[in-house]
Amino acid sequence: MHLISRKPFNDAVKKYPNQASAIEGIYKTLRNGNFHDPAALRSVFPSLDNFKYKDKWWVIDIGGNKLRLIAFIEFRDNRMYVKHIVSHAEYDKLCRKYAKEAE
Repeated sequence: MHLISRKPFNDAVKKYPNQASAIEGIYKTLRNGNFHDPAALRSVFPSLDNFKYKDKWWVIDIGGNKLRLIAFIEFRDNRMYVKHIVSHAEYDKLCRKYAKEAE
């Protein structure tokens, strides 16, 4: 899969050093994978779920559900733009923010 930027992963490693190995692992798996539909990505990341407030945004749990990756994914082009890598508390705040925007 074509990951548009490595920056969100680098930032997350700095912010969550205890999860660095999980963050690097998901980066490598995504970069080396070929995922042309949600089912293919879900076969590798069973936690994959649709982010209900934005079209084509998806959520993947990282590090035994300690962090969440939120990304815009264009499966047809096998392209991913990571929007956020956050803790659950930060994820809840983002959900509230995007829910308000969707109203």
